[in-house]
Amino acid sequence: MRTSVLLILFILFSSATVIGQNTDLPSPTSNLQTLPTGSYVIAMDNTNQLNNGADFNLKAYGLVVHLLNNAKKIKWIIKAGKAKDGIDFTVNATKIKPALGSAASFSFKAGPFVIFAADTTGVAALIDGFNTGISNTNDKIKVYKTNASVTVDLRYDLTGFVPKAAMLTDGGNQNIHIAYLTACNITSTNYRTISGSELLTDCYTFASEPHNTHTGSTVDNAIVAIKRFVEYGGNFLAQCEAVQTYENNPLGRYQTTTGITDANSTAGTAISYPNPDLSFSQYDGSFSISQGGSLQNWRINAAGINNFHKHAYANADATVIGASVAKLKSGVGGLVFYLGNHDFNTYTSALEVNGLRMYMNAFLTPVAIASNCTIGTNYMYPLAVKLISFQGNEDNSTARLNWEVSENETIKQFDVERSTDGYNFSSSAIVAGNNSSKNETYQYTEIMNDDKNYYRLKITDKTSKVSYSRTVLLQTKADNSHGIKIISNPVNDRLTFEFRAVRSGPVDVRIIDMLGRVQMKQVINSYQGINVVRLTLPYAWQNGIYVAEVSTGQDRFTAKFIKQ
Repeated sequence: MRTSVLLILFILFSSATVIGQNTDLPSPTSNLQTLPTGSYVIAMDNTNQLNNGADFNLKAYGLVVHLLNNAKKIKWIIKAGKAKDGIDFTVNATKIKPALGSAASFSFKAGPFVIFAADTTGVAALIDGFNTGISNTNDKIKVYKTNASVTVDLRYDLTGFVPKAAMLTDGGNQNIHIAYLTACNITSTNYRTISGSELLTDCYTFASEPHNTHTGSTVDNAIVAIKRFVEYGGNFLAQCEAVQTYENNPLGRYQTTTGITDANSTAGTAISYPNPDLSFSQYDGSFSISQGGSLQNWRINAAGINNFHKHAYANADATVIGASVAKLKSGVGGLVFYLGNHDFNTYTSALEVNGLRMYMNAFLTPVAIASNCTIGTNYMYPLAVKLISFQGNEDNSTARLNWEVSENETIKQFDVERSTDGYNFSSSAIVAGNNSSKNETYQYTEIMNDDKNYYRLKITDKTSKVSYSRTVLLQTKADNSHGIKIISNPVNDRLTFEFRAVRSGPVDVRIIDMLGRVQMKQVINSYQGINVVRLTLPYAWQNGIYVAEVSTGQDRFTAKFIKQ
């Protein structure tokens, strides 16, 4: 019965249509189709899609995502067997956005996106709406309309695919990748910040981790969850030091048998691009594998595994790699992308623009999961067990945890893990599964020896598969005379906290994110003693850690809470 359920899940979760089994691998099979007259083309090359600074206009990716968010049928055209910077197709066309141009013969390359003529209803208005948010006319996205039919090589049909990215926080550098999406005009509706171990509890198509040098149980747990996420059909990208941290950990080894070695000093500037007809390498011009950072390029210690293939290496020494991909499952998705260099933050150099483009190409490569769920909710994977809820409360310095599960008969045990910083967890207790066939509720209680404790569940089933719950933050009151106590943490759309005021008068309440930005402000009338404050949080807020702050002008108290 369970095997049948998993088969049904796999069918339901397949998002974009992919022809053949080798579209992600070297020597892909051609899929020639006729692009009819009246079709739209979103150019992705340096000739037909430049911005005001004469660089490739990264916001073209934002338009593609905007159309996918609005259920438009987008196709990704990549000609199989083409050379580096080779043309994908040439056709007589007219530029129609942002302003009407003249008919001419246009050669499109670097992986253009198209909308077939029959699917263009409502697309022009969406393009205009997207371009309205761009102030400089030369920064608006250029879209072309074909005046003749042409044969194209359709690599990916993205119909029904909506990219949902998890920006992993285990290395503390998630803002690097958030900045990439921001540069492309992609809004937070398409990404969330989470820890790696949370990948298997929520809905994502893609995950990425920039620079990460941390070690310990938190990183180990993230590596295990990432591998499982990819094996179920999701795509993952590691950049800079995260490549070395994850690949050299025996729990990882996504691309190699024994890990990698830093090779930064021997790369040179002459680069080869061995797979220009795969999605990761859809960009026009050069990419530097020595752009900067603590891990710019690397060597494989022994051998590659999981269909490993290079995308950039040094001409002087072909063992020096700056970008590579492995495929951990057959069919759609299941890709692990590695990208050297720490950051691509100026966006005015072709070398940096193209590094960011490789990230975006990975983000848009289709997957086999999470096609019909809302980002950050409704986990879509065959986990070790279905966790219905996990909650906790602090009561007189006692942590009281409770959780409910279904498919209870599959459970081996729950490890209750505790942390004081939200990153490094250790086992606090083991709760055995009771193996009944109905939904069951479990409880665990312990004395809190620290003012602030993070809790999560490590769930192991009888086949030794492991999944993790979301994190619960509990904290005691440092001083019973005043301060803040969060009630029921984490929160969803309702934040409730207890405020112990030392004097009467108006109180300023602010909710602040971890970047120091004020997300909500409110003034309440408090009285001396206990006050209970209830706030409704916007659904669109990102999941993550926030700070609730109350101040009276003379006193200021804060408490952290987790929104999930």
